[in-house]
Amino acid sequence: MSSALFINAKVWKPSGEFAQAFGVRESFFDFIGSNEEASSIKSNYEKIINCEGRLVLPGLIDGHLHLVKGSLMIKRFDSSGIKNIETLKTKICEYADSNPNQSWIVGSNLDANSLLKDVDTTKGNIADGIYSDKPFFINNFDYHSALCNTKALEVSELMNKLSEFSNDEVVRDSSGSPTGIIKEKAQKYMYSMLPQPSIDEKLKAAEEFTQVLHSYGITSVSDITLINELVVYKKLHDKNKLNLRINSYIPFEEYHNLNEYKKYTKEISSELFAIKGFKAYWDGALSSETALFSRNYKGKSHNGYETELVKNKEIFRLAKEINSFGMQMIIHAIGDKAVTEVLDLYESLYDPSLKTRHRIEHAQHIQEKDIARFRKLGVIASVQPIHLKYDVKSVMEKLTEDLIPLTHNYKKIIDNGGVVNFGTDFPIVQVNPFENISLALTRKTKDGTFLPELGIDLHNCIKSYTINNASSNFNENLLGAIEKGKKADFVIMKDDLFEMDTGDISNAKVWKTYFNGEEVYSNP
Repeated sequence: MSSALFINAKVWKPSGEFAQAFGVRESFFDFIGSNEEASSIKSNYEKIINCEGRLVLPGLIDGHLHLVKGSLMIKRFDSSGIKNIETLKTKICEYADSNPNQSWIVGSNLDANSLLKDVDTTKGNIADGIYSDKPFFINNFDYHSALCNTKALEVSELMNKLSEFSNDEVVRDSSGSPTGIIKEKAQKYMYSMLPQPSIDEKLKAAEEFTQVLHSYGITSVSDITLINELVVYKKLHDKNKLNLRINSYIPFEEYHNLNEYKKYTKEISSELFAIKGFKAYWDGALSSETALFSRNYKGKSHNGYETELVKNKEIFRLAKEINSFGMQMIIHAIGDKAVTEVLDLYESLYDPSLKTRHRIEHAQHIQEKDIARFRKLGVIASVQPIHLKYDVKSVMEKLTEDLIPLTHNYKKIIDNGGVVNFGTDFPIVQVNPFENISLALTRKTKDGTFLPELGIDLHNCIKSYTINNASSNFNENLLGAIEKGKKADFVIMKDDLFEMDTGDISNAKVWKTYFNGEEVYSNP
């Protein structure tokens, strides 16, 4: 589409106002205004498209996901909804029979807290009684712990490396033998030892998932990129199939190799792919009891977990180098103690002349004393309201009463003038932005309405999916709003979010998605 004028629309603007029309020329917006203004210039456009009063949003931006890893995992064994051992046994056997050529059974979305609630974990590997014909490895839904049988421990050689992992990382029974429950460093090790899909499988999965993203109006993402995934984006670009803007964040430990990776991806337009910064983990996750809190978990003698990068102080050295180079850091911190400690790190490096826009990923539990520090230090809270659907139950079961009000309380950051952006952390949850927005608005879950006073208004939810995310990727001059001179990534909605009941927004549908001015998704 060389040029088109869109009229009779309800075009959302970051100011909170609405326009009626906009123009697209080549791959950019070149006009936004009223229907009357559009009428006077319509002869300048090849097409006139009537939006019939529909809501139009800038292309949505998912602020945190694992694109390649997630697109592969959703094709594996899915444990969603399985609440007891007998059902898990049946489903794994059915999956194994349907996939006889797979040497491992690999899956995710396990609700280990429910599944293992009444299981004796003091005698042997509990996973062996579930399935033992092949190695199996199933991630808990938070991807910070997993269940695996003895064959998996042996084939991966983790069984020979037990001394390298703490009892928190490889949970032992009363005799000191593995129970089949592994966490954090051990879980990551096991994941690295799984059979690797071919590059063609990765390309197919990423390409198919890009279409899913388009169906939700998502045209840009912050991707937590593993180094071996760079080839996927390069090959998609070479095939002219990279129809998504990838803001890539690679591991802290790869900082010294940055020039090598930039050279490898230099042929990809920076508008489509760019390494924006570096990702690190400070702590774990609530469900796996590895998030780091200022109090012990309820009924337990521990308060969480610090990653090896934090324990050995390497994160401080790398952070100082990355910051001095003027590049962005995004650090995973879920527990309130972890959030405080990451803010302390950022404060120790703070220099207002460096526009680094450091982020805290998840910021799931924030102490009151830390709320104002986000704005003061220019730190972005990169959050996932959709996680409330799982976290409410875990919070009530695992946290002491004084920690509960600190949960998903980032509305206070907005009220204090700080910046919040939304993502999903796919594949931990589905990538649906409208379910994310609905939970941010209502705080309603199957476990009840949780601290509704912390609900975020719709306008700020949309900002958190558009202009705030663009700014968090240093793309605010290119994306995030329908404005003259910006890239023509936009979404025409079937449903008007502003006219829907807040509880129904999770079911909102997209009519058309445009990327670089071209239609990439249509829902008749």
